[in-house]
Amino acid sequence: MSTSLVRRLRDDPPNVHGEGDESWGLAWAALEWLERELRPGMATLETGSGSSTIVFAAARTLHQVVTFDAREEERIRAACAELGIPTDTVTFQTGASHDVLPGLERRVLDLALIDGAHGFPYPVLDWWHIAPQLAPGGRILLDDAYLPAVTAIFDYAKQSAAWEVDPPASFRTAVIRKLTDSAPPFDAGADAAHGRMSFRYLPVGRRIAASVRQRAFSTRAGLWLVRTLRPPAGRRP
Repeated sequence: MSTSLVRRLRDDPPNVHGEGDESWGLAWAALEWLERELRPGMATLETGSGSSTIVFAAARTLHQVVTFDAREEERIRAACAELGIPTDTVTFQTGASHDVLPGLERRVLDLALIDGAHGFPYPVLDWWHIAPQLAPGGRILLDDAYLPAVTAIFDYAKQSAAWEVDPPASFRTAVIRKLTDSAPPFDAGADAAHGRMSFRYLPVGRRIAASVRQRAFSTRAGLWLVRTLRPPAGRRP
């Protein structure tokens, strides 16, 4: 039985980051997830690059990579050559993903990995440009999902009727699946908060009163209660 690619990478991690002397990226469990799930000919895309790119190349997916460091392409292609993996189905685009993604030719994607810049709002921007291209049933991996800017995507997908949450690919890699082509709601009133309104921007002493007031005068339940308790016209004292 042949040794899996991920095991080979784990035994000898490719140094494609930093100055060519570092290796970081997806957890091994997430790389194993990719190795299991990818199929030749799938249309795939990732922001960021590394060992995951090697796994995409080995799976022979039609893969696009957006990386900020142009040197990573040369190193990844060299690592693939050493492993005997062709890279003719992989294309690289160099630059910040929020600049590059809007200019890419649109295509229907089967799977995407968001693992580029992790500061706010960059993961959200990656999702915003990638999600419309994802086919219904297609999946997005969100690496470092514990970080606030990435968690925001997960939280939205969890409450959206257009998305569902799949089992995670690793302890830090969430997986969300697109169900329909429905765009996010344009208006986001109190109902869109799904009961999770936050008033952390107010001083502690004002938060409770603000929460009660907002729920009473802007949610459907609150407005119904106000109408129910309001005296009928002509009966007010």
